[in-house]
Amino acid sequence: MKTAYIIILISFLFAGSLYSQRDKWRDDDMRGKFEQLEKIKLIETLQMNEETTLRFFARKSEHQKQQDEIQQKIDEKIDDLDLIFKSGRVATVDELKSNINEINVLHSELDKNRIDFINSLSDILSYDQIAKLIIFERNFRDQIRKLIMKDRRPPSIEH
Repeated sequence: MKTAYIIILISFLFAGSLYSQRDKWRDDDMRGKFEQLEKIKLIETLQMNEETTLRFFARKSEHQKQQDEIQQKIDEKIDDLDLIFKSGRVATVDELKSNINEINVLHSELDKNRIDFINSLSDILSYDQIAKLIIFERNFRDQIRKLIMKDRRPPSIEH
């Protein structure tokens, strides 16, 4: 019953923020709205009680913070490579290899962090819920990607 109240509360907050921000669909706003929608759908899909919901999202938030930090490092390394080519400076093979290796190491760290997060959930969620989480995340990501791509396609010309 408490979960239903949480879902209703989040729904009202989500609906209110959509209405108040309807003309301001910047990337950060859109990301926040998708995250709110993801939370609502996750609570429904995993059928979590209030305590489990709070514990899960606290851990997920910490995981996401770590992922964002690693992704920022990856982006900085890629920006460094981009700057080399845009500046017209000729980079040595060793310099390029070093940057590429660092990016690969960071990607491995990103993957390891994800694996550690999933493995850490067994004290909060059942394995059934963890499996549903993995399926949910893939499906949700695919749906969001389709929505974004649909929105960016030029209108078809009919003859």
